[in-house]
Amino acid sequence: MIKFDTFYIQCPRCHSWMEGHLLISSMVNQSILYSDGKILNDGYITENQKMIICPACNHWSWIEEYKEPIITREKPEETYYTWNSWRFYGIHFESNEGRLALVNHYKHFLQKSDYGIDQEIYFRRMIWWAYNDLIRNKYLADIHYYISKEMSFKVWKRNREKLMKGLTLFTMYHHDFMENLYRLVFLLERRYTPDDEEYESTSLDIIEIYRQLGDFGKAKELLDNTTRRTFFISAIEKKVNAKDDYVFLVTG
Repeated sequence: MIKFDTFYIQCPRCHSWMEGHLLISSMVNQSILYSDGKILNDGYITENQKMIICPACNHWSWIEEYKEPIITREKPEETYYTWNSWRFYGIHFESNEGRLALVNHYKHFLQKSDYGIDQEIYFRRMIWWAYNDLIRNKYLADIHYYISKEMSFKVWKRNREKLMKGLTLFTMYHHDFMENLYRLVFLLERRYTPDDEEYESTSLDIIEIYRQLGDFGKAKELLDNTTRRTFFISAIEKKVNAKDDYVFLVTG
């Protein structure tokens, strides 16, 4: 079962309190990983939300790190907003409509807020993930998952209908998906150098972005220049050779 540490955050404008949860680090080992780098545990994203909108006054707050003094573990005496009421802006992100609403939130931040390159990378990564959420589990629509009795026909049919609608929406918004990725890979290639701790993981992100952009030649070139050989890299290489540009489940 997934476990959280509870924290509380106070809005810097109206001083309303919000309850939040931090995933206990030991639970990450039980998570599932997708090729775009998104990690989920029991459906919960393990990445901490950095842009928060206060549900009381609509104030935007950027939180770089979840630690004191921004975060406190001491429960306030005042009434507080529950986690589900403010995380991901109150959106039901398990639905296709919620995923598109998340995209619009991040695009709104890019249009209206002041931000640096790290903040833009964060927003554009979240847009990438939200679009991919429309098709992230499309493999579950395979008839195998009904025939193998992993789920009932009713559940499989309901999931398949949702996944097919997600695929239709992904196709509809594919141009915007691509434009966001072009900008994201541009930023990543200029932001990180071999001296940065994030350089190695970012290099994998860049390869994956080129694959999802359908630039298999560039992805292959970068793979050939990669000295590391891991299961993750091998999985991406297979998709590149197959000219498959969809996000896929790596482990889990």
